[in-house]
Amino acid sequence: MLISSVLFAGCNIAWRYGSGPAIGIVGFRVAMGAIVAVLISRRQHAGSWREPLRVRSGRIAVGIQVVGLVAAGTMFRTLDGPLAGLALACTPAVALLVRDRAGRFSTLAALGSSLAAIIGLTVAAGGGGVDTVTWAGAAIAVAFVAIEVIGLRTSEIAVEDGLNPTTIVSSTMISGSIILLPMGLAFGTLQQPWTIWGALGAAIAVALFGTIGRVLRTAALPAAGVTAVAASSQINALFTAIGGVLLLNDSVTFVSLVCTVMAAALGATAVVSAARWRLSRKPDLGLALDS
Repeated sequence: MLISSVLFAGCNIAWRYGSGPAIGIVGFRVAMGAIVAVLISRRQHAGSWREPLRVRSGRIAVGIQVVGLVAAGTMFRTLDGPLAGLALACTPAVALLVRDRAGRFSTLAALGSSLAAIIGLTVAAGGGGVDTVTWAGAAIAVAFVAIEVIGLRTSEIAVEDGLNPTTIVSSTMISGSIILLPMGLAFGTLQQPWTIWGALGAAIAVALFGTIGRVLRTAALPAAGVTAVAASSQINALFTAIGGVLLLNDSVTFVSLVCTVMAAALGATAVVSAARWRLSRKPDLGLALDS
């Protein structure tokens, strides 16, 4: 789970590279992710990508994840850093509504990670932060948080029903590319083909980091629980911020950096504590980690 968070950070940074219509970029990168997912699935002998689509829980999980791909790609390409970061920061607190038990200590750590991250982002946004948030931006951020939490829960249920985590991810990527790639070609790539070639390196990074991260996160869901996995997004946010400062010249304040580090530490604590608590009571929740 901790490794997947770092991979997602690399994915988030790569999303910001390249110009052009968001739907074209998303469709192209999801298609590349489908290739990566198939290669991982074959290496693991995980089974066919169609298997999740034959089970109700699998179909729901795949459908929500496809919507999540669009939401994530749109958010990181259209919203400014503080607002996108705020959406990630709120995810653990919202995930508490799922009531996926993970122990009191882990729950408090997850809630604390959200609080620390929100404080840091508020400081980073400065005095004019509220004035820069549009209704459309706020709606995208709220939708992303809701989709992210629902996606985690439906994927957890699908894995607990016996579906292989890798086949869920490969089914998501392939289904997403079938839907999104034609739309991306029609509305973006064919009109501005240079945008794809200009972002090829970033597309490979998104596909590789994002797909591997999804496989690891999906496998860890039953063992850690939705709230703890959501809390790991604070680790994602920390390394995304560090990458933004080092690679994209983003600005950072001392207070916001301290808060981000605290949020990441609490997020990691929530993951480890939740996994120990859940596995000590139901060891078979860790079976997906061996798949």
